[in-house]
Amino acid sequence: MNIQKSLLTATLLILGGFAAMTANAAENPVTGEFQVSVEVQSVCNIKTAGDITLDAVKAGLASEEATKTATLTLNCSEGAVPVISLTPSSASIDGTGVMTGGVSKQEVKYRLTSGSAAGTVWGSGDNAVTLAAAKNYATAIDTTIYATVTDTADVKPDTYSDTINVSVAY
Repeated sequence: MNIQKSLLTATLLILGGFAAMTANAAENPVTGEFQVSVEVQSVCNIKTAGDITLDAVKAGLASEEATKTATLTLNCSEGAVPVISLTPSSASIDGTGVMTGGVSKQEVKYRLTSGSAAGTVWGSGDNAVTLAAAKNYATAIDTTIYATVTDTADVKPDTYSDTINVSVAY
């Protein structure tokens, strides 16, 4: 029985010590703080609807009716004001370019515009197109590019093409 009393006494002393330490810790807490931060950087991503393939024209009989479009889609950070430059392989800044024949190496002239086939020329530098500020990244900004043949295409029958570089400053 003495052993049981001794064990009970020891257990009560230990529990009492823990209770005293817990009470003491609750009365004197130590506090601190830290921050969480992130830098959000501006971004614009470009997605095109694909190449512009103009309808076939008869040699020497092409007209400005030979026009097709493509949609350029941007996703930009909130408040970003995208300025889109289109530059043909000829490095022309005025929205004009030449499509070169794959075999003949002859050229067919074309023009890039916004708004319509007869709209504002769309090139680079002063001929770049500025869009309204983005609402948020999730809201896509769609804009239409018009490509129009600007001469009669009085050249050898062939498939003519050019590559346009798209650049977006924001």
